[in-house]
Amino acid sequence: MMLDMARQILQVSQQETFGQRLRRFREMRGMTQTELAHAFRSSQRAVCSYEQDRTEPPLAALPQIAAALNVNLDQLMGRDSGKIKENKDFPVRWTRKLEEINRLPERKQRTVMQVIDMALKSVAV
Repeated sequence: MMLDMARQILQVSQQETFGQRLRRFREMRGMTQTELAHAFRSSQRAVCSYEQDRTEPPLAALPQIAAALNVNLDQLMGRDSGKIKENKDFPVRWTRKLEEINRLPERKQRTVMQVIDMALKSVAV
């Protein structure tokens, strides 16, 4: 009974499957499957399975997934076609990388910055 209800909720949108929507929202946020999985304490394999519509996330995880993607539950479930704010200027993955760098000791931060500077110079036109 509960499983049937979950399937009905996940299949609300006829035009786009839950997995397709999940992937679209994740990519709009610039997140990897691993980053999304980490955000709601799951695994990359589980996110991959959800995106391929092979399995469905537990109902209890849906609010956490929506929060991680910065969408509401109606948007995640395909019931609300409202505009999703996309931040192409600064994807989530870059924010996370900067946070990682910020946690490094100052000496290692300088090393990372030197590597970034060298990389930017090598691709500059």
